[in-house]
Amino acid sequence: GGSSRRPPAHVGAVGFKPSFGAIPYGPGFAEPFTGIAVMAPIAADVADAALMFEALCGTDPRDPESIAVAPADTRPPESLTVAYSPRLGLDAPIDEDVQQAVEHAVELLERAGARLVRRDPSWPAGVTETALMPLQHAGLAALYGDAFRRDPVQFDPDIAVQIERGLTLTGPEVAAAQLLGVEVARALAAVFTDIDLLIGPTTPCVAWPLDRLGPETIGGQAVPPRAHAVFTPLFNHAKVPALSLPCGIGRAGLPVGLQVVAPRGLDRRVLRFAAVIETLLATGGRGVAG
Repeated sequence: GGSSRRPPAHVGAVGFKPSFGAIPYGPGFAEPFTGIAVMAPIAADVADAALMFEALCGTDPRDPESIAVAPADTRPPESLTVAYSPRLGLDAPIDEDVQQAVEHAVELLERAGARLVRRDPSWPAGVTETALMPLQHAGLAALYGDAFRRDPVQFDPDIAVQIERGLTLTGPEVAAAQLLGVEVARALAAVFTDIDLLIGPTTPCVAWPLDRLGPETIGGQAVPPRAHAVFTPLFNHAKVPALSLPCGIGRAGLPVGLQVVAPRGLDRRVLRFAAVIETLLATGGRGVAG
């Protein structure tokens, strides 16, 4: 989870994962991840991402999960309560250069008058991307299992492994992952009872060399290949809007992304506040009113 936010974070672009159902699935679009995958704009800036979203969003009777998102939030940005979570409530390493870039953006927001609090989501015990992966594996197996059995060599090796795992899953294992996803959504909803937005890092590291699956270390610790993806998947399972925008530069001059999250259906709130942050970073912190 995070394919519309992590790659943009690594290249200095904007990636917006809308609320699940905000952009409907029409004919010809298979949704392999059983209730979490979305179609998502990637753009050069927040304005273009918002333009793409407005062109694509809306209800569609062919998609039973499609929803109508809330109208634009007209409250002044400085009246919103924003929670900053340095690691988004997860026990995960983060590189110092990424943390510094994110915290610089947070400091600019504070100095410009944003109403900021420090708070971590309290996720269900033991929740990880791995615990939720059966949904992805089962979805891929349902869509492509027959084709895989006929001709496995046509599939990317990583996808092939996931399809194989999906073909061996039991119903209770898939149901357990679905129930865990519900717990994740409820945990995040509890955060939003008295705050309007949540911000934190998009990734724990900058981009790594092209010939590797992932970084070898993060925060000075040896890590598995998927450790770079730790900060994005839970927002997929919570079905909420989440956007990544550039917030600075890390080591070797590589971009760092800041993630902005709101409750489901409040996509336009995310886009509007992200535009405020974007302007703030471009102007060196001159006010959040607008």
